[in-house]
Amino acid sequence: MTTIITRNTPYHETHQRQSASSHRSRKYNYSEIAHRTLHEGSSSSQTRPVTRNCIAINKAITQAKTTRQIWRIWHEGGRNFNYVNIATTLNRLARFGIASNDTSTINDISHTLLQDNASILKECGTQEIANIVNAFAKLGIQHDRLFQAAARCLLTSDARLLKSCNSQAIANIVNAFAKLGIQNDALFEAAARCLLASHARLLERCNSQEIANIVHAFAKLNIQNDALFQIVARCLLASDARLLKRCNSQDIANIVNAFAKLGIQNETLFAAAARCLLDSDARLLERCTSQAIANIVNAFAKLDIQNDALFAAAARCLLDSDARLLERCPPQAIANTVNAFAKLDIQNDALFEAAARCLLDSDAQLLERCTSQDIANIVNAFAKLGIQNDALFQAAAQRLLASDARLLKECTSQHIANIVNAFAKLRIQNDALFTAAAQCLLASEARLLKSCTSQAIANIVNAFAKLGIQNNALFEAVAQCVLASDAQLLKECTSQHIANIAWAFIINHYCHHDVLQRLLAECFVRTSEFSEEELWQLHQVWLSLSYEFPRTQVQWDLSLLVKIHKTILNPQTTASDLQNDIGVELHNLGIHFTTEKNIRGLPVDIVLEDKPVLIEVNGPYHYLRGTHTLDGRSKFKQRILEKIKYKVHTIPYWEWNNLSNTMEKQAYLQRLLQEESTR
Repeated sequence: MTTIITRNTPYHETHQRQSASSHRSRKYNYSEIAHRTLHEGSSSSQTRPVTRNCIAINKAITQAKTTRQIWRIWHEGGRNFNYVNIATTLNRLARFGIASNDTSTINDISHTLLQDNASILKECGTQEIANIVNAFAKLGIQHDRLFQAAARCLLTSDARLLKSCNSQAIANIVNAFAKLGIQNDALFEAAARCLLASHARLLERCNSQEIANIVHAFAKLNIQNDALFQIVARCLLASDARLLKRCNSQDIANIVNAFAKLGIQNETLFAAAARCLLDSDARLLERCTSQAIANIVNAFAKLDIQNDALFAAAARCLLDSDARLLERCPPQAIANTVNAFAKLDIQNDALFEAAARCLLDSDAQLLERCTSQDIANIVNAFAKLGIQNDALFQAAAQRLLASDARLLKECTSQHIANIVNAFAKLRIQNDALFTAAAQCLLASEARLLKSCTSQAIANIVNAFAKLGIQNNALFEAVAQCVLASDAQLLKECTSQHIANIAWAFIINHYCHHDVLQRLLAECFVRTSEFSEEELWQLHQVWLSLSYEFPRTQVQWDLSLLVKIHKTILNPQTTASDLQNDIGVELHNLGIHFTTEKNIRGLPVDIVLEDKPVLIEVNGPYHYLRGTHTLDGRSKFKQRILEKIKYKVHTIPYWEWNNLSNTMEKQAYLQRLLQEESTR
């Protein structure tokens, strides 16, 4: 027969009937108390029996030394537990921890709290509710129904119970909900009102850890409350930042991370936090875990708050003792750390080299644990600071392509944009990766590509163009995004996006009349916005349309063309040592030439006099890294010069560097120009 357990008599009434001497007359051990309680409560009634031993039960629970002992008390006498006993049981279990096979008993306790319309839970005071939800959070056990019932209890009767909470109880409650990711905006809003009531009387009583837990909880569940955060900052900074100075390293990490996550700018608070971390030779910073350091630098970077001293000290902490702390970083912490340094443009080659070693050690074991976002952040950070690490990028590509590109398929459009842009920025060729990236973007009728921002699309097509990777299907899909009837993409475009997208189409030799017309039409209202670099890109679009696609009639804004013309008149170029060396040998051969000549706005290295012959001296930066393949820009330049009817000769740096003396160099040049010299 199933026994239905109900609650008839509140605990405080039962307790009033008990004689104080009955609890002092003898000492019970936990099993005696459990056994006695079980049998005293036995009844044929199908209601929860009244017991006079709740205090004794609590004592037994607190005296228990192991989880097994607590379980025994529950199994033998749990039907007689009141709300205090249950809260104490959960609190003690949270301290001890439980095995995975013990969750069924936790579920039994949860069921007891929720049965009969949560009658036992409704008897709880604020401290018991705080203990219950805090215990579940510490044990990492998700129980949405119980938490929502607890929230209802706290919010009933105009949040009467919540208003009776002290600062620690509120901190524990919101922290528990956040830790398990259980959203309840009404509870958090009411908690904020309680903290801010009466000129923030309750908030001002919070200690540093409670404040850290409160703001961390709001941020973790992405609950914006600017008024609360503003008063929190005021409390932390009051009396020469007395409360902030009492924070430990984890508290400071949680505080700045919370402000950053919700995008709440407070440079005074961040400056004070940095001072606390750096005081006494960065004593507090040195106590940080790797995760805390990652959170701190990530928070400063997210809000674009520059503090070179803090970042330098953070790097030293991570690199001390042969990068011991850095080696303990989880992959996300490494990704966030390097991303933060890159975002604020803080160069630290030693840190990045050590980060790469950590990621690649033991057959790239740490890199294997990276998510798609981690990899996107890592390669993007290295590329942004121009830090070459071919082994890391090769391993990252392998990780993204493994198991039928499973990880790459998990990427968002922004992740893919960051990844391909990073490879392109460092001129690292990986056709397999770019092909797979294009397939991901085009899958399901280009669903991912259609979700791209204008910046993401500009970065994607730019990356393909820079590396000279042809993918007509991708560019055609991009064209459809640009031409979409709602023109949402064009509405988002900045002058840089317009120039980048148009340039990418042209560099990749994919002329799409309608796309170029729409993009250039946008220039009419943005003429004043274009930077010098963007004007150079638009000039190359004009060159391509003039010489490669003369039948493509596109309307240009006259004032924009004037600006372009002024920009290209005097390109800033400098002859390299390699170019100067070649010039010396040409002069010794008696060949007349001009260097650094401007032909239709394209700077040309060497132009022979009285002949339409050019020599392009191609150093390493004309080629994809580690290859003899010209990059997209160099291919375009050669195409245009040939269309203008010049004979273009190229001298690759590796061929010239292999020549050991003047005789070999002159013989090389004579062979190169033999056709022209015999005319």
